[in-house]
Amino acid sequence: MLVGGIFLVVGLVAPWFFLSVDDEYYSMSAFGGLLVDELAPGFFNSLAAYVSLCFAVVSVLLSFVSVRLSEVSERKYVAVVSCFAGICALMNIVYLHSWLGLTFPGTPFVCYGSESSCGPMIGYFLTWVAAAFLFASTYVSRGLTQMSVKAEE
Repeated sequence: MLVGGIFLVVGLVAPWFFLSVDDEYYSMSAFGGLLVDELAPGFFNSLAAYVSLCFAVVSVLLSFVSVRLSEVSERKYVAVVSCFAGICALMNIVYLHSWLGLTFPGTPFVCYGSESSCGPMIGYFLTWVAAAFLFASTYVSRGLTQMSVKAEE
């Protein structure tokens, strides 16, 4: 959960997508950027990024705080926070794809040519990795399964 939370924090801040048109370079992160400000102002909403950042910070902090909790409580908190943080990471990825689809209809996600180039950057891939780590943490913690304490003994 700690690694997934850190990857999500860095992934949200790092550049996600770039567009290069006629020697002009535009990039964006989950919070916006030059691509949003120059080409489609007022249409981008960074609420998903802020919610994801909150869950990412909570998942990092919970990694340090949860060692003081009982094992059952620790598993439940880790599972719930990891699951919500993973969902938030995927929410940002879906929002990026839908925003690009509405803003630049008919343009592929990755394009390289003489007139324009566009494609994903490191923040996009870090967010995918963070989602994988967070969902893996949810599964490994086994906190969402209904186990009684008597059944474990």
